Amino acid sequence: MQGIIRILRRFVATTIFVSIFLLIFNFVLLGTLVFKEIDQRPSPQGVLKQVAQELGKQDGNYRLDEQAAALLQYNQAWAMLLGEDGLVKWDYLLPNDVPRSYNLIEVAKFSRYYLMEYPVYIWEHEDGLVVVGYPKKSYGKYQFDFVADWLRTLPMRLVLLLLLNVSLALLISVVIGTRLMRGIRPLVAGVHNLAKEEAVQLDAKGIFGDVAQSINSASTMLQNKTAALKARDEARSNWIAGISHDIRTPLSMVLGYASEMEDNSDLPMEQRHQAGIIRRQGEKLRSLVSDLNLVSMLEYEMQPLHLKHIRLSVLARQVAAEFLNSGLDDRYDIELKLADEEVQINGDEKLLLRAISNLVQNSVRHNPQGCEIMLETSLSRDRSQYFLIVTDTGLGIPLEQLAEITKLPYSSRRKRTVLLGHGLGLPMVARIVQAHHGRLIVASGVDQRGLQAVMEFPVHPQHGK
Repeated sequence: MQGIIRILRRFVATTIFVSIFLLIFNFVLLGTLVFKEIDQRPSPQGVLKQVAQELGKQDGNYRLDEQAAALLQYNQAWAMLLGEDGLVKWDYLLPNDVPRSYNLIEVAKFSRYYLMEYPVYIWEHEDGLVVVGYPKKSYGKYQFDFVADWLRTLPMRLVLLLLLNVSLALLISVVIGTRLMRGIRPLVAGVHNLAKEEAVQLDAKGIFGDVAQSINSASTMLQNKTAALKARDEARSNWIAGISHDIRTPLSMVLGYASEMEDNSDLPMEQRHQAGIIRRQGEKLRSLVSDLNLVSMLEYEMQPLHLKHIRLSVLARQVAAEFLNSGLDDRYDIELKLADEEVQINGDEKLLLRAISNLVQNSVRHNPQGCEIMLETSLSRDRSQYFLIVTDTGLGIPLEQLAEITKLPYSSRRKRTVLLGHGLGLPMVARIVQAHHGRLIVASGVDQRGLQAVMEFPVHPQHGK
């Protein structure tokens, strides 16, 4: 809804801005065209003034300066001088249909408007009146009378007119925008539903019918693809679970017989040694099947979580103790640096123990020369995230491989195949963390040596604190 209101607000603002811009532009354009046309030739008042000033008397006769005469010719105008008795004392290019004498009433008639349909202009001369006339229909002469109070209130009237136009533009834009929003609102809701992977079926009528039809088609296609992917994922998960179940029984028998043969003192040493190899490889195979089944369940969100309030510092101590008590080689040194131990998260204890153990085991497996392993916990500054960090000083992982280290082995998104182990350790940890609404960050250790894995979890709120 907020998005639609924002679109409507921008549409209204744009409409008002465009309306005001067009109004100003048209006024400027109109003024430019009018004044440009007027400025292309001298004004009648300017011509009249120059003729009156340049008309002089010499040897009893009136003479007009050549420049003023040329100006009259250029404008196709004529001129005459009326004396106080109403007779024409002097004329220049005077048309034949213009009288040569006038009474007071006739002078009063043409002094403001026309003389025999010629637009005329009057200027006072020391010997009478100078009259300059232009060709018929060349100029329009109009008289406007205004009330003084009206002129004084004209600025306010213009402001009110502008406000009225702005209000009208706002009203029109709101009406048009509202009608458009009625068509856009279902489209916006449909796009949001597509993002939520919900089915969308819009009415394919109106001006946005093509867009609605496209959204409907996209929704149908996405629903079909989602259903197919879910069916495929369920089939894959069920297949892996079935294979895992089918392998457990014969594998248990193989491990059982291999253990008996390894412990049977009546057998030759070579056979007992071979039985030990079979047992160890069988245990690796059982671990691989278990990891594959767990990763598959986590990948498709089919692994049930038994959530409770857990302190990660307790799990870190437990994992460190298990490795130290299981005869960890002296080449490996495990240290603990635990802070804010009272902080709790909401998690599955068994899965989190598996994740921490996998990180420690990963450091041991990939650093046969030995290394230091640090288990560390810390709290973010805003106390919303809790971190469990496993850092080693071993060989580390090349930077170009860090980006895909948490992807499943032999995935199409991997650019390199897994060279050591079956490659399920870190991908499994990443999916356990994701199942707890957290994230796993894998980076190089200090000075680009070793590996650092950071598990980040949301803190469980503790009431009463």
